[in-house]
Amino acid sequence: MAIRWKHYIHAEVIITYDSFMQEMCDAFFALDVTESEDRVIYNIVKPMFDMDDEYEREKLSDIVKLSFCFSDAENPRKMTEKETEQFWSLPVMKAFLERGGKYYFDEEQRDEVESSIKELFDCWQEEIC
Repeated sequence: MAIRWKHYIHAEVIITYDSFMQEMCDAFFALDVTESEDRVIYNIVKPMFDMDDEYEREKLSDIVKLSFCFSDAENPRKMTEKETEQFWSLPVMKAFLERGGKYYFDEEQRDEVESSIKELFDCWQEEIC
């Protein structure tokens, strides 16, 4: 069962590709605090791509690095200092901070979480997402 954080979060993402021009995107999302780090990142990034478009699917699979910046979306209201402290102490946000908001997908640089995210990005090829 999903447990949603009480505030929406704003994510700014710099997407670096191997064969395409770098892009900056943003998203507002409701964080499911029960989700694993790989699923949270996947769920933020995937909606930025039209999975019905072959070109967009190729771009998704071509990602080599993601750089994130999260902030309070001030919806439904600005987080209090205590809520901000609680937010950054959530396990998924601690993991995010430990890697400095950067996810690398080059085979020689990625860890287990990044490998899992890459597999999720590429799962459209097998239609198992």
